[in-house]
Amino acid sequence: MKTTFNSTSRAVCAGVMLALVVASGCDETGELHDQRNSAAPAKLVSNADFGPDTSAVPIDMSAGWCNGHGVPESVCTRCDSSLIAKFKDGRDWCGAHGLPETQCTICNPEVRERWAALNPAGATDVPDGTVSTAASENARPLPGPASSAVEPTLDQGWCNGHGVPESVCTRCGASAEAFKEAGDWCAEHDLPESQCVACHPEVEARWARLDPDWQEDEPVGEAMIDADLPIQLVANRRLLTGSNDSQCQVDRLKVRFLDATTARDAGIETEIVRTRRLSDTIECPAEAGFDQTRLVRITPRVPGFVTEASVEVGSFVNAGDLLAVLESPALGEAKSRYIRMREGHFLAIADFERVDTIHRGTLHMLEVCTASAASEEVRRKIANVRVGDAKSRLLQAHAALELARTTLERERTLLEKKISSEQSFDTARSRLVSAEAAFYATREAVAFDSERNRLVAVRTLKVAKSGLDAVERELHILGLSEAQVATLGDEPDTALTRYALHSPVAGRIVERRAVVGEVVEQRDALYTVADLSTMWLMMAVRERDLAVVRTGLPILFTVDGLPGHSFDGTVTWISSVVDDQTRTVKVRASLPNERGLLRANMFGLARIIVHDNDEIVSVPSGAVQTDGCCQLVFVKQDDTLFEPRKVSLGTSANGHVEILAGLSPGESVVTVGSFLMKTEILKSNIGAGCCDVD
Repeated sequence: MKTTFNSTSRAVCAGVMLALVVASGCDETGELHDQRNSAAPAKLVSNADFGPDTSAVPIDMSAGWCNGHGVPESVCTRCDSSLIAKFKDGRDWCGAHGLPETQCTICNPEVRERWAALNPAGATDVPDGTVSTAASENARPLPGPASSAVEPTLDQGWCNGHGVPESVCTRCGASAEAFKEAGDWCAEHDLPESQCVACHPEVEARWARLDPDWQEDEPVGEAMIDADLPIQLVANRRLLTGSNDSQCQVDRLKVRFLDATTARDAGIETEIVRTRRLSDTIECPAEAGFDQTRLVRITPRVPGFVTEASVEVGSFVNAGDLLAVLESPALGEAKSRYIRMREGHFLAIADFERVDTIHRGTLHMLEVCTASAASEEVRRKIANVRVGDAKSRLLQAHAALELARTTLERERTLLEKKISSEQSFDTARSRLVSAEAAFYATREAVAFDSERNRLVAVRTLKVAKSGLDAVERELHILGLSEAQVATLGDEPDTALTRYALHSPVAGRIVERRAVVGEVVEQRDALYTVADLSTMWLMMAVRERDLAVVRTGLPILFTVDGLPGHSFDGTVTWISSVVDDQTRTVKVRASLPNERGLLRANMFGLARIIVHDNDEIVSVPSGAVQTDGCCQLVFVKQDDTLFEPRKVSLGTSANGHVEILAGLSPGESVVTVGSFLMKTEILKSNIGAGCCDVD
């Protein structure tokens, strides 16, 4: 039977609330607490046994003392993660706080002094980071500003998001190296040990006193302890954002009732998380427009003036249909330039062919006309070779060589018969040497001149071809086809300046700006052709609905001017920009328009179908609470233990809300009484008074 509380029974309400225990130290699986009531090892039977004597890992004091966490180094899992498996194997583990149960002072405050008694230096650091009065004069500074490796200053201001000065806020940009080098670093939570409220909840209040806006009568972040409760409640500073804050540790807390009867008397009701069929839509204003991928604005590629424009708005055209005719002097100049370049190219080809013929003949002549060849044989073999002046030069040199050789032979004979003198013989021999040198020099000069003339002809041909190709490319850019370029020179002069504007695509003329006699430039769109078989729909979706909108969702569009008609489509694009005035985001859909009823700029209502009788994970709306920075549900662990769980929410309908992340079907969540539990975990922020509950 559910007990109902109201404002007239505050005494009863207070009694129930005292029975409600908000805890930070229960194993998430409930395994440890079940073990305490089962045949588990003796060290897990009673809280009174927790401490060094019941540690699952033996203590070795030779490894030293961990001042940061208040236990011997040999059993400090936060300094040596390899020990975690050993503690878990020994069933000595608090899953809620990530450390051995025998060291967890949040779940078991009594172990505080037991561990501190082992400290050889006499300090009383304890595993949760709370430091009591030190017996030694050299006691370690209390965690907080006094123990910070970097001296905090306010010259850079105060970090409201993380509750420390900006000069030491490693999450906002301060260097972490100095903290790590000085040993002031909590690797588990990735921030300085002197700032870690997860390990040392009390440091939040110590840092808060440095805040220039702090007031003595405001208990900022102080841990609240109810004398009647065995567990301490710790509340952390939170960011007030619209989504779950990743730094918020509210889901590390636990809510425990003294027994199942107390939970029932408090009116706590739960429900199993399961999938439900849900239909949901998002309505938003929308406007139809042309499909920009099927819209062509046709501009002339040359400036000129319009002489013909017979196609009207609304006409259907096929690809290649003539739309308008222009007279363009620029086009005429380009065509004339092409004709000139083509003629120059023809001349370059002819000149190259002539020079190449001469070059081949020269090579043949040089091959035949050697120093040892007879003159008659040389003349006979090159009689038909046409190489110009080179032929006569080479033959003259060859004849002079042959004459000198004959003269030398005659002088040798006369000398042998003692008819001629030795001087005449030497003169003839000298003339032969000169004739041979002149012959070889003439051969080289002829070969060089022939090769040079051919290279010049090749270069001239390449330059002519390059110029012709450039002008031809220009004509293609202006819209002339290969066939049109090939006929240039054969058409009348009046056709040189005629420019025909054709439609590149099939579609309907939706805009015309061509006026006969008007001068137009290349940037002027004379016609706009659109394929109306598909239209675009531009929707303005509210920023808060973006979490559930995605491409591929179906949409339904209705227009006031077309009663009884609706148009189906699909979301194809979501803008990355939020309008700074309307706070909406543009979403585009593609709509088939086979009947042509849709027109550009039609305005209407779009419905984005997020769910169409889809199976989704959902919970009753009353099960979801917010603590100011996170969306929470309370998940039942057993009859007395409940944990807050961060969830991501989707759409809602019929009193239920979609859970995008954070819950799985089969889990049990609190429906009635979730607000009561939220109030308890936020007592340090809203006051510790009793709540009025209906």
